[in-house]
Amino acid sequence: MLNRIDGERGTGLLSVLIPNFNYGPFIERAIRSVVEQDYGPIELIVVDDGSKDDSVNVIEAALNSDDSLARSELIAFKRNRGKLAALNAALKVAQGEYAIILDSDDYLAGNYASRCIAELRAAREQDAKIGFVYTDCTLVDGNDQFIDRGRSTMFDASLVDRLSFLPEPALTLTEALQAAAPFDESIRRATKHHKWRRIVADGWAGLHIAEPLFYYRMHDANMSGIGQKVLSEVESGTKGARILSGYWELSKEKLAAG
Repeated sequence: MLNRIDGERGTGLLSVLIPNFNYGPFIERAIRSVVEQDYGPIELIVVDDGSKDDSVNVIEAALNSDDSLARSELIAFKRNRGKLAALNAALKVAQGEYAIILDSDDYLAGNYASRCIAELRAAREQDAKIGFVYTDCTLVDGNDQFIDRGRSTMFDASLVDRLSFLPEPALTLTEALQAAAPFDESIRRATKHHKWRRIVADGWAGLHIAEPLFYYRMHDANMSGIGQKVLSEVESGTKGARILSGYWELSKEKLAAG
């Protein structure tokens, strides 16, 4: 389904961008969590990055079965180009005032958008440099079973270069994302870190909500390898206090590139 939104970027419109590669078993749940938000209007842009499984069929069925979104669009790459290429393509057509990048194996709590947008609006009345809001999460396995709570930490720009504590589905001003783009498509790992370093380098700051408002799925096929790392530490009882913060791989080759 592709609906047009007339005029300039809609005030209050939320763009949800979902890059996907071979996550057919999970993508429908991610899309459903967007449709079920208690906030509107929302546009949903899914970019399939050359999946070899049934992802495209699952995405098309999910989008065609819903008529509540202001706009939805599927962009399908013929070959795998990487997550940042998918994100760049989505940002070119995003029309929202706000944006969420949602990994296709994760999903949002029903009040994620409304809560984060309200907090962002309030924070920006005091400090116009606040450009994004991020939260803690609930860690679940491949069958949606509870594992633990994932905790981030208060925003500190000095930590961004050495600790990847900012989760992917942060509610962000679209202008901040688009100004930092296009992102370096040669980077295939630590993509989230590359994105956040650019945004923070542009002078934007974040606000942390210490509540679990999205679901982060731990499974064998996590592209970053974080699933196995977290699961092993939870099972062994050696997990740290900030379970989200210590595991993300920082790209040593790309740290200086920004």
